[in-house]
Amino acid sequence: MPAQRRVITEELRMPLPDGTSLLTEVTVAEDGERHPVLLARTPYGRAFLRTLHDAVALAHEGWAVVLQDVRGRFGSGGAFDPMLQEGADGAAAVAWCAAQPWSTGRVAMPGGSYQGYAAWAAALERPAGLCAFAPSITTPFLGEGWFREGGAFRVGAWTLWALSIAAGGNGGSRAAERRAAKAVERWRELVRYPTDVDAITAVLPQFRRWIDPDDDLLAEPKPNRLARVEVAGYHLAGWYDVFCEGTLAGYTALAQRARDESVRRSQRLVVGPWSHVTRFLQVTGQVDFGPEANSLTRGIPQEELQFLRDAAEGREVQGGATVFLMGQNRWLELAAWPPETSELPLFLAAGGRLEWTQPERAGAEHYRHDPREPVPTYGGRHLLGAVPPVGPLDQRAIEARDDVLVYTSEPLRDALTIVGVVRAKVRFASSASRADVTMKLVDVHADGTALNIVDSVRRVELTPGKPRQVDVVVGSTAMTFERGHRIRIEIASSNWPHFDCVEAADQTVYCGGRSGSKLLLPVYRA
Repeated sequence: MPAQRRVITEELRMPLPDGTSLLTEVTVAEDGERHPVLLARTPYGRAFLRTLHDAVALAHEGWAVVLQDVRGRFGSGGAFDPMLQEGADGAAAVAWCAAQPWSTGRVAMPGGSYQGYAAWAAALERPAGLCAFAPSITTPFLGEGWFREGGAFRVGAWTLWALSIAAGGNGGSRAAERRAAKAVERWRELVRYPTDVDAITAVLPQFRRWIDPDDDLLAEPKPNRLARVEVAGYHLAGWYDVFCEGTLAGYTALAQRARDESVRRSQRLVVGPWSHVTRFLQVTGQVDFGPEANSLTRGIPQEELQFLRDAAEGREVQGGATVFLMGQNRWLELAAWPPETSELPLFLAAGGRLEWTQPERAGAEHYRHDPREPVPTYGGRHLLGAVPPVGPLDQRAIEARDDVLVYTSEPLRDALTIVGVVRAKVRFASSASRADVTMKLVDVHADGTALNIVDSVRRVELTPGKPRQVDVVVGSTAMTFERGHRIRIEIASSNWPHFDCVEAADQTVYCGGRSGSKLLLPVYRA
């Protein structure tokens, strides 16, 4: 658009069908023309959105930019019901944008984290005006993927988030906000085993529903409902982001199962070596992934915006997948995710060995899980930033604990590249009827530095003392273990405060023999 055209910003109230109004900011060129709409909705305030979207510059480029506070937050009316309100409200916002005199009737919704979930929620309602969305570092799945992982509750992140949201104002009293602010200061104490649910729900009542695994309001959207979404999608994830698996699952649902073939072709996936708080940066944790990981070098934000613009103007968009191959620190172009791979088993053996062939001799190793002295979260995928730290970090201090089992391969004779989902089958027994099996994949450098690659948890019900196979989905990654490096896994029963803890127990992991435990790696060959 010509630079001399005047751009105006107007603050107004958008009405919802139930009479609630949402504070909305519209920035558009005052040229009498119709423009495609870029709609962003947030619970963090429109000032936050302005740091992400330069509305004036975007308006000069031909967009009508609409920034909106969601229901019950900042200037918007109503009561805030996190996540659960965003489907109907988002669809109404899309319809409103499409009907405005400055709009072409075609709306695109970008956004990360909660803003990205709001875009997914709106898309699931299939509003007629929505033509594209760009959900990044987020997930359409509220239960497993947002609040829970492997059956465990992500207690640290969502406790702190709940308290912070309440302290920032939730349509309640100033006294309630002050109580929430005080609770933020002692959140670590509140999430210690057993979690003080009453203290947290006193400042944000919805928390009780989040922590309840049987609450049907957090049920996953069924695959056939996801497949009904009819918009082009630009899906962005980070290998160290808490929502990595959810982003991959959302992309895969549309790229593989969308009813319309043109919709399947118009899904694009980009996965970088980032955490939730280091998106587009080249350093995550203790690793500098090089200039290729930096958005300024790669131009990913510009690519995303062009994707949305092409979709909004009816042009064909580029699908496929681009993922960052850690270890080699370069981008890998794929026709789709996941790529074809071959499964390589590594077998747990007595003495902390990880072997390429199945050991004939069976054995067992034991540890004591104590939820009052849990294995601390140190690096990996979680929502928080500095407390606890995220990303790849040297795990040797964690591995020295008595309640962590460590299994390590011999140095690799040749480099080994894995791309896809890492899985494990663990023969496991517990003195309790419920237990967690946490597993972490680690890259051990020649100097002994042990950097975590991906980790997860599986919560299981057991017959006390009776072994059973526990299938652990460790997680998705793209990684090259260099020649001379060693592959390592850690097994424990806690990872706090990333996950909540279950009761104390004596745990046993069986290795060797026909029924021993094994790690399954997705080996990729270009």
